[in-house]
Amino acid sequence: MSLFDIADNVREVFGVPTVLTGQESATLMRGLIELWRLTYGKSPGRIEEDLEGCRRFFDPVARGHTLRERLSNLPQTPAELRRMPYGEPLLVDAGDKTLIIGVEGRLIIALLERQDLSKGHLVFPSTEVSSVEKKALQVYRGWSRGRLNQVIALQSGRGTEVLQAISVGLVIALLANRSDSPARAVIRWDHYTPEGEQIDKAIHAGAERFASVISGSRGGRSAGEQRLKGGYALSEARRRLAHRLAVEHDNRSEGERLYVPAEHRDEVIRFLANDLARRPSLSQEKLALAFDQLVSEFRSIAGQLAHRSMVFERAADTQTLKQHLIEIFSSARQQGSP
Repeated sequence: MSLFDIADNVREVFGVPTVLTGQESATLMRGLIELWRLTYGKSPGRIEEDLEGCRRFFDPVARGHTLRERLSNLPQTPAELRRMPYGEPLLVDAGDKTLIIGVEGRLIIALLERQDLSKGHLVFPSTEVSSVEKKALQVYRGWSRGRLNQVIALQSGRGTEVLQAISVGLVIALLANRSDSPARAVIRWDHYTPEGEQIDKAIHAGAERFASVISGSRGGRSAGEQRLKGGYALSEARRRLAHRLAVEHDNRSEGERLYVPAEHRDEVIRFLANDLARRPSLSQEKLALAFDQLVSEFRSIAGQLAHRSMVFERAADTQTLKQHLIEIFSSARQQGSP
């Protein structure tokens, strides 16, 4: 088959013909490598690391301000590179006489590196064309699902970050109060009220004491941070526990009911215990002490709320909760915490 016969059936990969002359392929290779240096400040290296580096400009969840700053720091593309007969998706015009290169460009460089550029002409094998197209699809699919995968990992306890100790303590305080139904929920107010402040203090005091033992922190959080409405600790707990931490409008007050639904109670305890087990410096004895400190502080303040029918803690149930939490913690630690 002659070169002309091949050209009749030519196709493209990322806008680049799969049949090139030797001079075209060499020129393309030099141009893409130079453009990569201009875009990322270094020569192409390991393919997987370079593809991950493309997030700098092509991450779908990158903030606009960050992208504008990065683009503004790019040098203008030399005129000879701007004259290359290729556009998107291989090259992206970033304005101000600047081109950038991304995933497709890096994959074409890899494709060219595997060819003999000294020949009179070059034909990309169909299997390799399919391979780089599939790779690009995998990269973009991974990026597009990145936030979804992150949320799923966090909610399932497989995320790389552990839950803040103050947030763990807050949920344990709810569990200790037996707030596992609308009838035994804690009310959080939408705005400041003396009642709301008392509730916030009762729940957060135990959580603060728990966190001080677990992580050695001394608290010192502002009143705003210690609120159930808009406070960091509860927001972080809800981000990780999602539907397992219920917040419902309360028709009898100007606030919302906060509780751990009974059907999710064991699941939440297991989540918290596994999360705590991922802290290498936390021992079973230290966890038991932190739990006892939480309960002691909660009881000392929660008595003020008894007349508001919001205190449901019972010593026997609290002891069972402690045992359950520590048993799962110990089991997870022995098995290598998930």
